[in-house]
Amino acid sequence: MKMTIVTDDQNNILGAVQGHSLSAKQGQMEVNVSFAPGHKTHMLEVDDDLATIHDVDDFQRRLKQHLHQHLGTQP
Repeated sequence: MKMTIVTDDQNNILGAVQGHSLSAKQGQMEVNVSFAPGHKTHMLEVDDDLATIHDVDDFQRRLKQHLHQHLGTQP
């Protein structure tokens, strides 16, 4: 599953959205998502079961694992 993770300048996770598109258009309405200076977006492939996790702590732990793998850093 594709997921975009948003981090601050110290790689703290600020949010995540499913998919890699940060804009959408439907009819005459168009929406774009933007972030403050210093924030980064990381477009990752994550485990499909991430979409079914209901426990917030588990979800954040799994997001951090994927982000650290993407960045090549240790948690």
